[in-house]
Amino acid sequence: MDDYNLNGFVMKYTQIKKRIAAKYLKEENLNAFESILLSIVYKHTECTQDRLGEITMFDGASVARALKKLEDRGFIFRQADPNNGRKKIVHITDEGTKLYDKVRNAFHESNETIFKGITSEEQKQLETILEKVYENLDEVKDIFQIK
Repeated sequence: MDDYNLNGFVMKYTQIKKRIAAKYLKEENLNAFESILLSIVYKHTECTQDRLGEITMFDGASVARALKKLEDRGFIFRQADPNNGRKKIVHITDEGTKLYDKVRNAFHESNETIFKGITSEEQKQLETILEKVYENLDEVKDIFQIK
C-alpha cells in the first residue's frame, strides 16, 4: 500500500473527526487530547492514569495535566488504586458521559456520510482489516524500540 495514500487518508479522517469534536469541546473549553482521554475512560471503566499514557503515547505529565482539567470541569474523577495507592484509577462522571454521548452521536451522524455507498459487509471487512493493522502497530513499536 502506498504510504502517501494511507497517510493522506488517516490525516484527512483524523482532521474531520477532530473538527467535529472541537465543535462540542469548544463550548466546554476542552481540546482534542482531553476528548480522547474522556473517550478512553468511557470505554475502559477501570483505566489507570499510567495506562492512559501507554494508550495515547503521551508522557505522564501531559496526561496528568489533561486529567486535572477534566476533573476540575467535573467530567472525570480519580481515586487511588486499592492494590497500589500510588496509582490512580480514572472514572467518568455523569457529566462526562453526557459530553461523550454528544460527540459520539455527531461521529455516528458523520459516519453515515463517510460510509455512503459502502455496504455493511464492506464496512465489517474494513473494520476487521483495521483491527489487524492496529494490532500490528504494537509489533512495529517493538521492532523499532519506540514507545
